[in-house]
Amino acid sequence: MTLSQFLRNAHTFVASSREAIEQSAPHIYLSALPFSGKDSLIYQTFNQLFTGLIEVDTYGIDRHGGRLVMTLTGHEREVTSVVYSLIGHVVASGSKDGTVRIWDTRSGEEMMPSLTSGASPIHSVSFAPNGTNVAAGTGTGDIYIWDISTMHASPQCLRGHSEMITSVTFSPDGVFLASASHDDTVRLWRSKTGEEEFLMEGHGDDVNTVAFSPVGDILGSGSVDAKVRLWRATTGKPIGQPLSGHTDAVSSISFSPDGEIVASGSWDCEIRLWGVLTGEGIATLRGHTDVVRSVHFSPDGQALASAANDRSVRLWNLGGNLKESSSMILTGHSGWVHSATFSPDGLYIASASQDHTIRIWDAGRGQSAIEPLPAHDIEVNAMAVSADGGFIVSGSEDNSVRIWNAQTGEPKLPPLLGHTETVNSVAISTDGRLIASASADCTVRLWDAQTGTTTAAPLCENECAANTVRFTFDAQWLLSGSEDKTVKIWDVTTRQPSGIGPLRCNGSVHAVDISPNEKLIAAGDESGNIFLWNKETGQSTRQPFCANKRSIRSIEFSPASTHLVSGGDDRVGRVWEISTGQQILSLDGHSDYICSIAFSSSGQLIGTGSADSTIRLWDTETGAQRAILHGHSSWVSSVAFTPDEHSIVSSSWDSTIRIWDVAAALSQSSDTGDDLLAALDHIEFDDGWIVTRLGALLLWVPSEYRTFLNSPTCTMLIAKHRVVVSLGANLHCGDNWMACWCGSSVT
Repeated sequence: MTLSQFLRNAHTFVASSREAIEQSAPHIYLSALPFSGKDSLIYQTFNQLFTGLIEVDTYGIDRHGGRLVMTLTGHEREVTSVVYSLIGHVVASGSKDGTVRIWDTRSGEEMMPSLTSGASPIHSVSFAPNGTNVAAGTGTGDIYIWDISTMHASPQCLRGHSEMITSVTFSPDGVFLASASHDDTVRLWRSKTGEEEFLMEGHGDDVNTVAFSPVGDILGSGSVDAKVRLWRATTGKPIGQPLSGHTDAVSSISFSPDGEIVASGSWDCEIRLWGVLTGEGIATLRGHTDVVRSVHFSPDGQALASAANDRSVRLWNLGGNLKESSSMILTGHSGWVHSATFSPDGLYIASASQDHTIRIWDAGRGQSAIEPLPAHDIEVNAMAVSADGGFIVSGSEDNSVRIWNAQTGEPKLPPLLGHTETVNSVAISTDGRLIASASADCTVRLWDAQTGTTTAAPLCENECAANTVRFTFDAQWLLSGSEDKTVKIWDVTTRQPSGIGPLRCNGSVHAVDISPNEKLIAAGDESGNIFLWNKETGQSTRQPFCANKRSIRSIEFSPASTHLVSGGDDRVGRVWEISTGQQILSLDGHSDYICSIAFSSSGQLIGTGSADSTIRLWDTETGAQRAILHGHSSWVSSVAFTPDEHSIVSSSWDSTIRIWDVAAALSQSSDTGDDLLAALDHIEFDDGWIVTRLGALLLWVPSEYRTFLNSPTCTMLIAKHRVVVSLGANLHCGDNWMACWCGSSVT
């Protein structure tokens, strides 16, 4: 090894695990070392000197301290913008929490108290070339400029825009500051005096981005009107015709270092490269699966960094044929990535995210990329398990329906594409031949479960979002509920509405079900009512069950068709006796909305999934809570038992699907004590730490792994990343942590 390599690895190790090391020295060994990259010189040198540490295996994601160098935490809301100073190791970040923070990327520490804009969100930040002035554009239309060399000086305020500022940037010489706004204009200011130099009008909608060319006097802007415009900075006049080609809003632009190419990122998920002199399109870069928020050229012009709503940063290699440019994916953020920018030396990329963090990545283009596992990139809204337990179907905010092997977690088919908006609900016919999906695009679609092909034109939902679907047990009929306050019954063979219905509710319908004996149809609506109809006649069988005045999100009949369970925005699960219309049990324990509720096949258990990120199991006879399952990091959108009751499956807005061992869950002790194994089954992170019941630190988990950590009770995780922690028989943690040292016995 070389000393320089070792020192660089040591810096990355300390910086990436700073949160653990600062709070507890033992966790240099107990947490930081096991999670660090196995190919790093630090791990290879020191791991052999310890025994009884956890083992960490990662799938579809880099080892901690690999590509991801460090995570900067401190903002209280989403971070919208990040920019490097020309000094190189200093970055500024702006957030919707109304602050600008200045960070030293050598230590990961803030260099000074936060700069505040009052209550106004920050949407863009820019460093002046002198490294001492920082500008920020705010939601109120004001621009602030601070001199950070005088930490307590009041900022200069530039006023003129009438709507929120989306982008600010200093000119290469620092003389001017350009700003873009939702008032459809670009403005150029003298940075020292704050005087407005030029007002540039021409875009037909909100202007999202503005950037200076590194050479010459050209300024570029991009707008919701889907166009890129070039302006002469010395006159404020437009240059040539707008650059047209994007099919949706332009969110970000960047000029190449030689000023000959301008890159634009768009809501159409594409990045386009244009010739500045010719105005002609050079190449289109495709790979992101959601809105591209940010693009930025590397200092040598050989690469482009991009950030998107698909929660990824991509590093594009532009060194060869631009039309065949490939990208490397940097994943770890758990929310939209708003901004990505290169360091002045091109060695690092900083990214800012909706997840409240800034991340610093190693931009080394010679490293191989770890490809994410096949899975949804964003929120999973719905999930269903086939009647034979062989496969799982999911629907997502990414507009797709996916089919998974329930035993392996592998995709059975490529994503089923056709919906143009988010998929709200999915269902599987009892014979396993058909899949139904309901979407915000106002359609219900039917798919062949074996081939993934659509079986016919989509079913129309009268221009209202379709919220929920459910097959009848004989698979001859399909129920759908929608925003138009109705339940429709479709003939699966003809794809036409049946002669019964539509069945009307008092509000938008978010839940439907049919009783196992095929006699009753039930629906829950946003008014808090549950309606019951005779399946054959469509006639109401009784007055609605009135749970409350808050939305019902999920309902299900018991296997014997004698009871009904409901869950919704009042956070309480309710069990109803159908014959009397009386509520007989309350399932009270969730701290947020109940998004999904389901009976086990024997009817002995009820499962609930909640916006509080937990799944809970309840005794059907008594209503007693039997278990709490922790692991999801966002809303649990759907739960369903497997037919054998051995497992309960859950989907979540954290983009994952989990399969849980029911018997193991029911046997859990609520008292984790000092047992790390038990604590992993009760994961509730305290600033990234898994702790004992008394608050003692057991294990620190890097932030990029927390959503994807597998607990012992979770037998399968379907996600783009997976992190598995194994505990040896002689684990050293807690008070006996010092026993982990075996350096004296290693030769």
